[in-house]
Amino acid sequence: MRINSRQQTLAMEESMFGHKDAQSTKEKKLSPKDAMAQQIEAIDSGKEMVFRLGQIYVKPFITVVHNPEGSKKFTVWQEAADGAGQPSGKRGKFWDTSNAKEIAAWILDREGHVYNA
Repeated sequence: MRINSRQQTLAMEESMFGHKDAQSTKEKKLSPKDAMAQQIEAIDSGKEMVFRLGQIYVKPFITVVHNPEGSKKFTVWQEAADGAGQPSGKRGKFWDTSNAKEIAAWILDREGHVYNA
């Protein structure tokens, strides 16, 4: 394969200015907020994901539901814990939003993580 002069010039400029070629670049690692936002975005329509906030919160369970027909993409619900520390089953609507990063930031600010029963 022959390299033309334009390709040689670009290669020289890249090496001269410290740019690396496309093959040697590493995949960017996601921030915790971006990773959680991706998980939230991946929720199927009509499905939900539950998060647990830090121990100081009276209503530590946060459920994010992907609205199948709502005006906003997600509905966020709050829920208290029962005597055993599990979700009580009594949810209260907290807010509607279409911004998964906003939800992720709010949860992470409160030391939240995905809850697995």
